[in-house]
Order: sequence, then C-alpha cells, then structure tokens
Amino acid sequence: MAEDRPKKKEKEKDPEEERMKEAANKILEEMGLKGASKRRLVMKLIAQYKWDIDKVRYKAKRAFITDRYNAAAEHV
Repeated sequence: MAEDRPKKKEKEKDPEEERMKEAANKILEEMGLKGASKRRLVMKLIAQYKWDIDKVRYKAKRAFITDRYNAAAEHV
C-alpha cells in the first residue's frame, strides 16, 4: 500500500546555500556561538553584504552584543 503513494520530492541542495552555511558556521565558531537562529542571521548578513566576510563579522558581533545587552537589561 505504501508503494502506491507518490514519493516525496527531495529538496535539491543549493551549492551556494551550502557554502553560506559553512561560512556562517565558521564565523559562529570563531565567535564562540552556536545555534540555528544565529546561523540564519549570519547567512542573511552574508547575502546582504555580498560575501564581505569582515563586514558580516562586524555586523553579527554588533547584533549579538545588542541582543545580550537587551537580555541582561530585562533581568534588572
């Protein structure tokens, strides 16, 4: 019976997206961070700044500092 159902189409992996994930993981590792949401943010920054990794590092660092500051301010 399961053979009668059409198979789900596997999403083809985009090589550009794979490169972006690897670069994002490398940046997060350098910063000592991990997490899927942070990786998605870094991937968006990579696309936005057209692979200017230094600018991506700077913007990501600023975003994560702001996020930590806001989280700390909520607890006070």
